[in-house]
Amino acid sequence: MPENTDFLSWRRLATVAMILLGLGLVFYFGNRTVESYRQVRFIQEQGFDSGDADLDAIRPWMTIHFVAAAYAVPKEYIYAELGIDPDRNRRDIDLRRLNDDLKLGHSSPRSELPLIKRLRNIILDYRADPVATGLSELRDWMTLEYVANSTGIPASTIVDDLGLDDRARELSAPNGSDRKIEVNVHRPLFDLARDLHYPGGPGGLGEAIERVIAERSVEPQ
Repeated sequence: MPENTDFLSWRRLATVAMILLGLGLVFYFGNRTVESYRQVRFIQEQGFDSGDADLDAIRPWMTIHFVAAAYAVPKEYIYAELGIDPDRNRRDIDLRRLNDDLKLGHSSPRSELPLIKRLRNIILDYRADPVATGLSELRDWMTLEYVANSTGIPASTIVDDLGLDDRARELSAPNGSDRKIEVNVHRPLFDLARDLHYPGGPGGLGEAIERVIAERSVEPQ
């Protein structure tokens, strides 16, 4: 009997532990879902998805890639200005953690993260004197405007070469529908490909853009 009692006690303990673990996971992922929702709402409210975001909208939860795409500033330019090795993978590091890694100092509830101040100045400097840094690889988080600034090839040229406006018009009013689709140069390529139902999806659009870049890059200036 004692052995059975011990077994039942351990079984109850294991059951309670599994329940607590399950509740913990629900709480953790629930919080992440709520936070993701808030971030999406913030992105829409601040105009990040339309290219109208103010420089004061940069937040500590963002990443360098997010800021680069949102403000159409080549990440290579930002990395160079911050003295960051571009070969190091920092895609998923948020600005708060990166600020600590770079030892730029701490912020208080009433002060701004030092890295955000640096980024704001970097964006302003870039806008005053744009630099086509080149594009080592095309990724679906980029926008057409980002690609244009990185390569020096105007976004309108890429749109025209690929006939994206024509495609958008064809999709906008099938069978007399009021549906309207536009080519948004501030949309990530992944989303733009879906908006336009581009053949091959994001991969197909990326390959098409790469062909335009290759063809335009060899043209005489």
